[in-house]
Amino acid sequence: MPAIKKAVHRDAKERTGEMGQRSRGLLLRTHATAVHKYSSKTGQNTSHSCGCQESRGTLKEKQTQQNVVEHKLIQDVATRWNSTCEMLNRLVEQRWPVTAVLSDPSITKKGDRTLDLTADQWKLAQGTAEVLGPLITLTELLSQEANLSLSATVPMLFNLKKRHLSPEEDDSPAIREMKKTLVTEIESRWQLLSLEPGRFYLLSSTLDQRFKHLKFLENEKKDLVYIEVVRLAEHLHQQQTVPEMEELSASHGEEETDAPPPKKKKQQEISMLMQSDDDEEEEEHGDSAKKEMEEYLKDTTKVQSGPLAWWKQNSDRYPKLAFAAKHLLCVPATSTPSERIFSKAGYVVNKTRSSLLPENVDKLIFLAHNMKRV
Repeated sequence: MPAIKKAVHRDAKERTGEMGQRSRGLLLRTHATAVHKYSSKTGQNTSHSCGCQESRGTLKEKQTQQNVVEHKLIQDVATRWNSTCEMLNRLVEQRWPVTAVLSDPSITKKGDRTLDLTADQWKLAQGTAEVLGPLITLTELLSQEANLSLSATVPMLFNLKKRHLSPEEDDSPAIREMKKTLVTEIESRWQLLSLEPGRFYLLSSTLDQRFKHLKFLENEKKDLVYIEVVRLAEHLHQQQTVPEMEELSASHGEEETDAPPPKKKKQQEISMLMQSDDDEEEEEHGDSAKKEMEEYLKDTTKVQSGPLAWWKQNSDRYPKLAFAAKHLLCVPATSTPSERIFSKAGYVVNKTRSSLLPENVDKLIFLAHNMKRV
């Protein structure tokens, strides 16, 4: 158990960095300031409507009478931020049955009838749910394990700001303030306005065919990101090549101890003396990662099944960039996958199984997490 925890934690920390480990939490907290005051009253409303058996029975009757789908109300949970949006969505859906229950004197006490919302508050509830909806979708995408999410993180955040959180003419003052708060929180927590070119998020976006032109960045910063990707590709390629050459030399060391034949050596010396500058330049730069990057940016090949499938099909065309793609695109956008493993470990190791050996714990957790894929 300690071994797998330590290994998973170290891998997540080294590959995603501090920003990657915090990323899910950043999204979970960005909306809190904007909806705190309003959600308290709607929470009381929901709590009353689903609090007792009599209220639930009356709500079901009102739903049948008004031909509204019979859904239970949802109570928000302080530790699950998306439950606020789910509560508001369900409350708006059940607006008229809930209003009927709150207006029924046989069910609702006179002092509790003030829990019913005004028309403006109902409109605000609907607007708040619409604003928070895409944030839930974004959180779910960043928490996935099967699909690639790291390379799409920054583009999705910029799209969220530009296409969803920009103020519109028909927005109420409260919705405008909420959008403004969300944008401010996202920019400060994700440091979108001061992203360094070497960030894993930007490097991986460059190697995702869908976002490789980095249109959300300034031209000067784009070039710096491309330079960082080229450096990484050259470094990884060199790391991979050197061990292979050493292994090859070790395996054939005894055979190559003899001096090359005189004629062959003479021919090598002539080739060296006769080599032109053009040949040397082609030898140095013809197969470089920089040239691969230039060709890659001009490539118009469409993405059919995602960036991983694209690189599997095109790795021979860009061999050095392919090393960087394998290095970056396997990293999850958040630490959620490793946290899921920790949760599974809590179910595997309990008081009645406290004598399990560490190696058996590792095997059981591995099977529990991967059984569906086996």
